[in-house]
Amino acid sequence: MENFSRITLADVPCLQFEPTQPEPAGNVLLYHGWASTIDRYIFFASQIACWGYRVIVPELPHHGQRGTLDYGDRQALVQHFWSIVRQAAAEAQAIARIAGSSQDTSRTVPLAIIGHSTGGFIASSAFARAAAVQTAIVINGSCAWVRCEELFREMFGMPAMAPAEREALTADDPLTHLIEWEAGRGLLLLHGQADATVPIESQRYFIQALSHCGIPADQLQFIEHPNVNHHITLAMLEQSKAWLDRHLSST
Repeated sequence: MENFSRITLADVPCLQFEPTQPEPAGNVLLYHGWASTIDRYIFFASQIACWGYRVIVPELPHHGQRGTLDYGDRQALVQHFWSIVRQAAAEAQAIARIAGSSQDTSRTVPLAIIGHSTGGFIASSAFARAAAVQTAIVINGSCAWVRCEELFREMFGMPAMAPAEREALTADDPLTHLIEWEAGRGLLLLHGQADATVPIESQRYFIQALSHCGIPADQLQFIEHPNVNHHITLAMLEQSKAWLDRHLSST
């Protein structure tokens, strides 16, 4: 028997999972990565629901009902990656406004967002732009889009960004918006040191850029996982649960 429902939020197909306890400790948006689907995240979402949270898994553009791509084709990646990230990030803000509200208009619902890989790019943007998101967990993604694009281009042997491309990406870069840190929110970065897909260097760059801001460790934390490639590990799940419990259950 399915433990989830198929819903549509802000015109985006989603899966929704309810916790076993009567009252959720908060809501969690869970974003999948490139070439994945919402159905492949059923186990992951079910696990988070078991922690006491309502979980919503939105579908990325071109990753299901709204079309598909040849995900193994590098040209498709180069052509569509940033447009998918940007569209999904805008959708995430709209979904966050819905998921962060309550029928009782006198209160808001504690809201977190988690994303892996491409979903991590989306999660970082939603955290930077949507006030309803109180905390985010970015797994093997990037919060420094311009720096990550530079690294991607080095990996693929592509030319440097044109000035207009750099300007547009800088405007959307979560780093641009998170330099002015809002106290009380929480951002956890988890990344495999051996990640050959999304270079860990962009997250190190992000942390260094914010190092002068005096952000407490309980609000911004970066954990590197030795000998881990582009995967989600048990340790990452344990750290994610502890972070959610600290930032959502305590609100």
